[in-house]
Amino acid sequence: MAYQFKTTKARGQNGSLIVTILIVMFFLSTVILSLVSFANTNIYRSRSRVYTLQALYSAESGADIAIANLNNIGDSYSGTSTEKTLIEDTTYKATYNTAVITSGGQKIITSVGKVYIPASSTHASYTHSIEVIAEKTSTDSASSLVSRNIIDVQSGVKNISGKNIYVNGYINMNKNTTNLIAENITVGGKNTGASNCSIGGSGNLIKPAVFTTPGQTKTNITVAYNNCINPPGNTSNANFNVSANHNNIGLVQSTLIPVSQFMDSSYQNSPGGCSDWTSGSFPRNIPSTGNAKKTHYPNSSSGVSTACGSSGDLYLAEGQYNIKDNVHVRANLCAASACEPTFYNPDQGAAGIKYVFIEGNVNFSNLHTATGSGPIVFIVYGPDPASKTSVCPLGGAFYLGNDDRTSAPALYAVVQNGFCADKTKFDSSPALGGITGKNIYIATSPGTPFDLALDSNYPVTSIPINLSWKATLYRRI
Repeated sequence: MAYQFKTTKARGQNGSLIVTILIVMFFLSTVILSLVSFANTNIYRSRSRVYTLQALYSAESGADIAIANLNNIGDSYSGTSTEKTLIEDTTYKATYNTAVITSGGQKIITSVGKVYIPASSTHASYTHSIEVIAEKTSTDSASSLVSRNIIDVQSGVKNISGKNIYVNGYINMNKNTTNLIAENITVGGKNTGASNCSIGGSGNLIKPAVFTTPGQTKTNITVAYNNCINPPGNTSNANFNVSANHNNIGLVQSTLIPVSQFMDSSYQNSPGGCSDWTSGSFPRNIPSTGNAKKTHYPNSSSGVSTACGSSGDLYLAEGQYNIKDNVHVRANLCAASACEPTFYNPDQGAAGIKYVFIEGNVNFSNLHTATGSGPIVFIVYGPDPASKTSVCPLGGAFYLGNDDRTSAPALYAVVQNGFCADKTKFDSSPALGGITGKNIYIATSPGTPFDLALDSNYPVTSIPINLSWKATLYRRI
């Protein structure tokens, strides 16, 4: 009986063990299934997060491309007309679509990024939109003398002096009695016909008697190739720090300053058209009294208009023009007959600079700024006129002649084409605020009674060059 009792007990234990194993297996299966489900959920969430980020990155790429197109194609770029594919493979496709609108001096870029799964799908699985505000800002500021190509100094010139000189191409001085005096000279190119000279000719480099930068005692010369004027040549000495064959000089990409940079939509057409310039007693206010910000002559479009002056030629009489605000003129100034105007800005300092945008070219027999004038900047868009070719071989969109004596230390000329000083005589030192041009041709008369000196204290750092569109504000929408 005892043996049968033990056998029955063992069978009960085996049943309990089987139940326990089944319970454990069920528990483990549940845990495993939960882990698998959890893992799948995480994979889905991770995959979703990746595609959501891809949609965002596509939108950001679209905004970046829009800014690049604004800089490369122009300010008129308005965005894509259809979706553009950014990435595509068998798994998915990422696209962007942008719209660009103008608001004052800003560009508002709306960019939508989408991801399609699979790539052949007609409906986006993920979408992300952003808004970017872009503004035209400057990476550099002007110098006393800036050329995007060549500075050519003719044989009659005695002295040219300025604080900083920056040239993309090369400097050529044609006479051994010519002196170029500057604190800093940077040249990014060379004259291929003259031993790879960044600075060449038979003139002289002279350090200033007094430097405006505290602690500076030598003129800094930085050239992409050779300084062919000796001394100092390519070797530093007691008067010069020379860095020759410098292969990392950044060139001036653009000196274009658009009207919209300093004149927003609050500026309006002049009620009387160009009569502000041609009628009334002197001094004449530009704009005329009671017409604040009505300084488009004759309107805010681009190019010379025949409605201004005589068939687009605006003659300035020999008198004083008070530039009281930023101005846009759609005309040539004195193209048919050279004139002798005087300009005056009642506001002082860098904050008071007045910009005069001229769609045509300028023909001055001489030029003056009145005593005490604040800074004025002429931005000249016009082409080089054929009538000046014989005396201005490098172009004369801004022409200074040789009548009387020029004295305009408050005026800085930013010329998209050629600046030409043709036997110009100067009646003050400094004679001009500064010059920027594609080519600069200097054939000034020496010592009558002053040589060409550019004002080292002119607020050139407020005049932008290398302007480009850049993102200034970003938000997700």
